Amino acid sequence: MITYETLRKIEQEEKNSLKLVKLPQNFLQEAMDYLEKKKAMANEKEDMWEHKTAVQRTDNIMQVRERKIVNFTLSFVRSGAIPENMAPEERELFDRMVKNLQDFQGQRKKAMSGEKFSMKTVAFLQEMPQFVGIDMGYYGPYIPGDIATVPEENAKVLIEKGASELIDLGK
Repeated sequence: MITYETLRKIEQEEKNSLKLVKLPQNFLQEAMDYLEKKKAMANEKEDMWEHKTAVQRTDNIMQVRERKIVNFTLSFVRSGAIPENMAPEERELFDRMVKNLQDFQGQRKKAMSGEKFSMKTVAFLQEMPQFVGIDMGYYGPYIPGDIATVPEENAKVLIEKGASELIDLGK
């Protein structure tokens, strides 16, 4: 069961540790339940203060853990060391960030090797701010009616999102 004292203890341990602190089973759900109960009971000044500081402590815990997970993602991609004590939701975040970072690094290496990217010509149907293509080149900004040649993978995403349509140049 989560209490105010539990939150205070976890917050201190998390701030003082380089690793992720082992959280109680179902910590996130139990913390949310605790905060809801405190909010419902907050009719006196002391109860309101305890609810407010409990929310701040929970937020602090999550921010510190998120920062650590971002750093662990970089470390994992370089060394393969998987961090311990991640909650299931954190592990899901970690796995998505690892995949995105590995994809990004692969694209960067491909672009730096001078490898050619397949290009497609698209017509823009809506405004598009400047973006970095899969080839690490800058594209845009564009307004509706603009025609541009972009890497094929970027063209697919733009078309799927309804931001552009493919132009057939008869090649």
